[in-house]
Order: sequence, then structure tokens, then C-alpha cells
Amino acid sequence: MSPKVIPPPTAPPSACLQTVQGAFRLAQGSVFLNHGSFGAVPAPVSQAAEDWRMRLESRPIEMIGRRMNEFLAVVKEAVGTEFGADPSRVGLVTNATSGVGAVLRSIKWSAGDEIVISNQGYNAVRQAVHSCCERFGCKAVVVDLPLPVQNPTTIIDRFMRGITARTRLVIVDHITSPTALILPVTEIARGCRDAGVLCLIDGAHAPGMIPLQVDAIGADWYTGNLHKWVCAPKGCAFLVASAEVAPWTHPETTSHFHGHGFAAEFDWQGTRDFANWLAIPAAIDFVRNAYPGGLMVHNQQLAQWAQRRLCHSWGTSPICGEHEAMVGSIAAIPLPPEVATRFASAVVFQAHLYERHNIEVPIVDWGGGWYARISAQAYNRESDYLALDFAVGLAGGLAVPADRSGRVG
Repeated sequence: MSPKVIPPPTAPPSACLQTVQGAFRLAQGSVFLNHGSFGAVPAPVSQAAEDWRMRLESRPIEMIGRRMNEFLAVVKEAVGTEFGADPSRVGLVTNATSGVGAVLRSIKWSAGDEIVISNQGYNAVRQAVHSCCERFGCKAVVVDLPLPVQNPTTIIDRFMRGITARTRLVIVDHITSPTALILPVTEIARGCRDAGVLCLIDGAHAPGMIPLQVDAIGADWYTGNLHKWVCAPKGCAFLVASAEVAPWTHPETTSHFHGHGFAAEFDWQGTRDFANWLAIPAAIDFVRNAYPGGLMVHNQQLAQWAQRRLCHSWGTSPICGEHEAMVGSIAAIPLPPEVATRFASAVVFQAHLYERHNIEVPIVDWGGGWYARISAQAYNRESDYLALDFAVGLAGGLAVPADRSGRVG
């Protein structure tokens, strides 16, 4: 089937103010289209973390030993308010993978139990599941999600067909890492609940990218990163447990307050640098207020514009089909097939873009096709995506429509 012809896109959204762009301290001259991997921390948030670090170091026992629960309560209140969760059931962790690990550790497994995951799940999570299966004699059931997406209900149906009488847990990505698609997690969680199966949503990319009301989704657990689209410092994430499972959900690290309840156990997981967690409210404020209507709206509009622009230029079709609402602030865009004939692997091509053009963007080899997984953040501009278009055109021996500045060549 020939690819659908994508019409030329309309203009991108207005750029963020220079003061907002300048808050991110990325290297000058770099085209950074990979916010989705580790994020980038704006200066006000870094300063908030450093201010907290100085306060903690000025009176370590007072601040950490006596008052940390008080400080963390404020953080969890901010997270719960922003993302629709009861703060008493918000546990702070270092990343979403740690949240998944806590859930896998907390379930009492029996040989023959099944864990349903998808082929588009995050690799570290798949590895954690396989490790759990090796240890307890469980079985991983991998659901194959189709690309391109013809109908989102197909995704729901495939997860539901993966459930059997032996299924104990279903793990669903809210936004897939390799293909950057927003999945219908509320419907999948409802199906799991009807089937009497536990459900964990891996929302690594969701907080700060799309509107999120965790408790309304209805899953047993939801874990999400704050160091990606909320722009918090590295090592900031959360795990929310439902009221039913919270009493027996424990962090990966067993420490002094094991058995004292969800909040006490997650608040104290051993000695650590708490400053990054304490800067989370500053990050939430930045993302909410840095752009009229919020950065979330700007970033999604920019990513959707970039998808249309690059698909039109490269003669490829969006993997979300007609369902553009499945794209948030990242989009996996099919590269023209000519590129794969000129480079040994996607990894080699990604290195080429960085070394020759100073463009930082993941190149994903998925099902035999290559995709550029672009991100959109406050510091990105139209010229960043035109630079990628130019570099891909050169690499594939295609007609090059524009130089790095967007001028027709």
C-alpha cells in the first residue's frame, strides 16, 4: 500500500518567550530533539534544588532527621493536586522503572502466574518482568501492538485477549517509549478490573505531557517520571497505589519503617539527597506558568506540527494514522526508506546526525522500519525540525528542500 499523502502543515505554534527558552541551559548551536529521554532542567528549578541542598546541609539532623516528613508532605500534596491523586498514596521514587520494581516486588507470585506486557513496552520494564519470571517461575505474555494504528480499540482488544485465568498483572504504557503513542489506559484498566486482574500503568512520559488524573484512570498502580516533561531534576518520579493495594505495596528498598504503612515506607527509603525531590513543586510551577495555557499545550501543538511537516517532506505516513490525538510532545516519524540503504544501522545513523549535524534525536529501528523520535519542548523552534529535515534529506540522497535555517535551496 502506498503511503498516504500528507498535506503541507499550517504554521507551528508561537515560540515561547526568549526568557523561557533561555531558562534551559543547553549547548549553543545544538539541535536538541530528545527531551523525552532525560528531560532538561530549567535554571529556576535547578536553583530551587540547590537552595534546598544548602538548607539541608546547614542543619542535616534537623532538616532530614526531624523535619523531612513535613517537607515531603508538601511535595506529595503538590504532586497529588497536579496529577489527581490522594497525596497519602503518593510515594516518591527515583524513576518509573523503580516504581515498576516496587510493584513486582510487592506481589506474592506463584509458579505459573502470567504477566501481560506489550512489545512496545519500555525495555527496562520488560527486563524487570523477565527477571521476575525467572525468579518465581512466572510467564511473560507479550501482546503485539500493531503499527500503524488503524483504530485505538484494537489496542484495547489485544490487551484483553492477552488475559487468561493465570494472569496476575497487566502492565500498560500510558505513552510508549519507542513509538511515542498515547494508549487508551483508562479503558484497559477498566477491562482488567472487570476481569479481576491487577493493572499497573507505566506513565514514564505522561506527567507534564498530557492532562493526567491518576485516580480517575482506575488502575491499581500508576508510576510516572517527573524529570522528563515536568522538568524536575534527575531522579524524581512517583508511584501511586490505589486504596486497595497501598497497604501491601512496598518500595524496592526495605528500611526502618517497613510495615508502618505506604506513606512511611516510601518517605524513608534510606539516606539520600532529598534536594531534588523537594524541588518538585518548583518544577510543577514552571511547567504550568511558563507559557500561556501551559507548556503542555505548546509542546503538543509543536510536536503535531513537526509530525505533519516531516511526514509531508519525507513522503511517509504518521504511525498514529488518523488519530493525531495519540501524539503528545513526542512523535516517532517514519524516515524515508532511502536512509536505511546508506547506513549500517539506526544506531550508526543516529551517531551520524549528532557528529555531522549536531542534532540529538533518537533513531528507532522498529519492525524493520526506521523512525526519528522527535521531542517538542519550550526551547525548540521551527528551525530545529527544518535542520533535521535537511540532514535526513542529505543522508538519504533526496531532494533537499531547505537548509538548516529553513531557506529553500
